[in-house]
Amino acid sequence: MVGKESRQIQSVKHLFRNFLRINNSREFLLFLFFLFISFGVWYLTTLTNEYEMKYTPTLKLKNLPKELRVATPLPEKIDIVLKDKGDKLIEYKARGTFKELTIDYRLYPNTMGRTAIYGAELNKLIAAHLASSTQIVSLSHDTLSCHVASAQGKRIPVKVTGHIEANNQYQIDRIRVIPDSITVYTAPALMDSLKAVNLPQVHYTNLTDSVSQELTLVPSSPSTIYEPHEVELRVAVSPYVTKSIDIPINAHLFPYGVSLKTFPSKARVTFRISLEDYNKVTEKDFELRVHYAQIKDNPTGKITLKLEASPSNISNIKIEPNEVDYLLEMNALPLLP
Repeated sequence: MVGKESRQIQSVKHLFRNFLRINNSREFLLFLFFLFISFGVWYLTTLTNEYEMKYTPTLKLKNLPKELRVATPLPEKIDIVLKDKGDKLIEYKARGTFKELTIDYRLYPNTMGRTAIYGAELNKLIAAHLASSTQIVSLSHDTLSCHVASAQGKRIPVKVTGHIEANNQYQIDRIRVIPDSITVYTAPALMDSLKAVNLPQVHYTNLTDSVSQELTLVPSSPSTIYEPHEVELRVAVSPYVTKSIDIPINAHLFPYGVSLKTFPSKARVTFRISLEDYNKVTEKDFELRVHYAQIKDNPTGKITLKLEASPSNISNIKIEPNEVDYLLEMNALPLLP
């Protein structure tokens, strides 16, 4: 092995001697020598001049308490332009001085979930990493800020806002938001004021078919996080159909021994209802009553009928007849023994 290395060294020496025997080879080596000297002098001269150089460190937040979480983060990076002699600027690059800039959350005031570092403080933070000779020429941000929220969330219902209207021959059966509530994380000072999360305003008119739409929830402040931040709005629409039911007319709060007879004894209730709910509504869902207080001082012998109970999913209710004749009967009271 040693012999092989020795032969390689001898071979290199032989090639070098042959190179020196070539015409102009010495002149070429002399040229390279002076070129190297010139470059060194130029480089040293250059490093003693002042220049400006841009650095783009990434920003990192540290020492955030466990009971908090970041809602709106710091900018990803900041551009810093520095002025100094060339050797110092190259030293910052070589050492990675501004590869990352760390922000200590504990050192800066927090107001309503917002932490901010303003101009003078930001310059002071950067200057701590610089030599006294280095000047800060410019910064891409005059303020660095982030917003934090409580790590403990609160379940809040989602509320539909805007205008939803069906065509005259259709009705809206139901409006649903899926999910109907979300978890909200916000600044502790704002948590108690949260009652509902409003959807972006929707405007539907003249609907003849059901609608399904994905909506993105926009946080009410930079210190707020919605999870999930997207929900689905479903509007079920169906055509109207007409239905009629005969409802008995009942007496209510009549004195003992007094009974009521109406002519007719039933009234027909006609209404509009969705096809989906057509078979769900029956006579039991209605209350058609005549109160004794309505007729005790009524000399006309007629009474206007009013529904006291009806389903919420019907509309355009009509009572036929809406006025009936009545007769009061005095029942014989049993004799006491």
